[in-house]
Amino acid sequence: MRRTLPALVVLVMFLMPYGYFEAGMIVYSGATLAEPTCEDHAPYNTPASFTPHYWSTDMMEAAPSNLTSNITAEAPDGLASWSMPVWSNVTVQMQDEAIELSAWVIEQDPTEPWVLFVHGIRSCKANHEVLLPAGMLAGAGYNVVLMDLRDHWESTHEDGQVSAGQKEWRDVVAVWQWIQDEKGVPAERIGVMGASMGAGTVGIAFAQEERMASVFLDSPFSNMGDIIVEELTFRGYPVFLKDAGIFAGRVSSGEDLVAYNPIDGALNIGNRSMTIVHGKDDMRIRIHHGESLCEAATEAAEDPSKVTCWFESSQLTFNSTNDGRVVEGHVTLMVTHTPMYEQRILTWANGLRGTST
Repeated sequence: MRRTLPALVVLVMFLMPYGYFEAGMIVYSGATLAEPTCEDHAPYNTPASFTPHYWSTDMMEAAPSNLTSNITAEAPDGLASWSMPVWSNVTVQMQDEAIELSAWVIEQDPTEPWVLFVHGIRSCKANHEVLLPAGMLAGAGYNVVLMDLRDHWESTHEDGQVSAGQKEWRDVVAVWQWIQDEKGVPAERIGVMGASMGAGTVGIAFAQEERMASVFLDSPFSNMGDIIVEELTFRGYPVFLKDAGIFAGRVSSGEDLVAYNPIDGALNIGNRSMTIVHGKDDMRIRIHHGESLCEAATEAAEDPSKVTCWFESSQLTFNSTNDGRVVEGHVTLMVTHTPMYEQRILTWANGLRGTST
């Protein structure tokens, strides 16, 4: 025992870091895994014709009790009211990385502002969560761009992992800069809208690029520490492995999942504009994230009137194609409160024109 005990202690000390790293790799790989096919949206949606899909379910064909039936009641032509029948496909080559970003461009009037739309995690530009608000603005005369982040659908598949904005914010800035370079649009005439992880990514880009004038964040997260814990819970991983997952990410990919936080954009808003909308019943990205961003931006803004926040109860209850009865509250305001949502995003975008409604 005297001879073997030191060897056992050394073995345990060796295995503990290895086991910690391996557990972290399981968490990191699972929680950040991309789904580049965008199979819930890409087969069904284009700018010319799109419909909301939640949990692999076409909401326009679901039971009449679903709240999305309100869309049809409020717009006689359903979602066709916001269709964009003419668009072009564009590829944006990033300057400092071997990444090509795919985008849809709806260019209408060179005298009007432009708005860039950024989708959420494991999604793409074919998601109604960006197509519907883009259609609302296109119908009002704005020029719009919808992009795929790296490792999503038609953009470059880099490593099959997402980083919740830690690297994707560079994609947003690249397309935002492309609008300026290719279309001759000044930075103050370009707005950026993001949904879910796209909202968090836009918030980070807003913090890193001080010339980005105005952002609209739908269901954003505010800081990485909280959202990692909540994402682990959502995906069924033990939350005590959060730090192990962060460590594994740094070692395996060089990505620091807590390097940037969207709330830094709010804290450094200056004289710029930010609108935040968030459903109170959101269980994926909880309302405290939106509230924290709103409070920070309002306190930090040189002109608090340039910060607008809208928090409202919003839920869809329906029978999912694959998962039975579902109650969904994440990024649903645009389909449960459609006229109010349209008014909010138009008011925000009108600020790019230098006017208000």
